[in-house]
Amino acid sequence: MDDASFDIYLDEVGDEGSGYHFRNDPNPSRRYQRETVTERRGAVAIRCKSREVVHGFLDPDSNEFATLLVYDFSFNAVKPGRRITAATISLNFGSSVQEEVAPRIHSLSPFGHFLMLPTIQQESTTRSNEINAGIQFGGELGGALKWEKVISRDTSDATTLNGSTACDDFGNEIGVSWILHENRSTKTGIPSFLRTAILLKREDNNEFQCTAEIHVEADWKTELENLFGSRSSDDPILFDPEKKPTNNLNKDGYPVENLASVDLRKLSDVVFHHLLDDVVKKG
Repeated sequence: MDDASFDIYLDEVGDEGSGYHFRNDPNPSRRYQRETVTERRGAVAIRCKSREVVHGFLDPDSNEFATLLVYDFSFNAVKPGRRITAATISLNFGSSVQEEVAPRIHSLSPFGHFLMLPTIQQESTTRSNEINAGIQFGGELGGALKWEKVISRDTSDATTLNGSTACDDFGNEIGVSWILHENRSTKTGIPSFLRTAILLKREDNNEFQCTAEIHVEADWKTELENLFGSRSSDDPILFDPEKKPTNNLNKDGYPVENLASVDLRKLSDVVFHHLLDDVVKKG
């Protein structure tokens, strides 16, 4: 199948059997760009699904090979009253053959630092001091006078999203990462949906692969500390540049001879929550 997706469900107590790992299908027709990469069940549900895998060329002039990838990530706290406070997504690409050149990152979206749903609140700080006052008329009448200074200021906070590339030991950009943090003032959690787009450039048309890693933090992190910081043991996603391109998000298809012309910003998206309208219906 051309779609590749993975689900990670983190269980708060790490019960035995709460998750299982996936392997690449030995059948060559189903081995590449598999649909499900991994799955975990528990208090937190995290999903990533591949929406587009398009192999082609970077542009007509360079004749460099290229691949366009679009991934959807969703983050949900399954149990009521809980929230995901931060998430780090890392995707790293490499050659399927040892010592061959890995694909490089040409561009990605979202890229850079973004603020979402900013809030402003006023904070007041009171500073108190005492001074000695004395009057000398043959004797001293003294005491302490207290004065206070109130300082008011506006403070701002926001949910943040950072998109960046990652380099190997030689400075080659072979990976991408997105880091999400909730608004610390409102404590409303991170967005429930993130769509990302990546454009790879390749020196050859050989098979390549991708390893995915997701770290999450929650308001009940101490209960989950044994599950964070570990790399999934699932097989990496394998890509075959000879496979036909997908067009799930663009019915007209993509310019496979000029993938650098695709506006990645139009493909990417961030959503906090989806509202259902007209949910009250008369029978």
